[in-house]
Amino acid sequence: MQIEKLKMIINGDLSSFIVYLEKLIQTNRFDDGEVLGIAVQALKDGPESLSNRQWILLLENVILSDKYIDKCERCAEDMPWLNMYNAIFIYQDFLCDNCRYMVNKINV
Repeated sequence: MQIEKLKMIINGDLSSFIVYLEKLIQTNRFDDGEVLGIAVQALKDGPESLSNRQWILLLENVILSDKYIDKCERCAEDMPWLNMYNAIFIYQDFLCDNCRYMVNKINV
């Protein structure tokens, strides 16, 4: 994906992205101190305060890494930022909350 397209994805639901970024920081999901600093800056001063280089580093370490899923594996709908942390780190099923609920309902 191109950097500008990724920025548009983030800016499309900025408040949810900020919540996701906060969760990544709170749970120590950043291995790189520089990227952690950039994430903290994005929270404190807003993503618009980031330079192009900082955007690239943040995107490479969040969206272009193992911290991002673009689609639910079951329904193929866009994965909401608010569902992403659980899908990747808690349940490790890559499902949106709705699909996880349906799968669990079927399996019960």
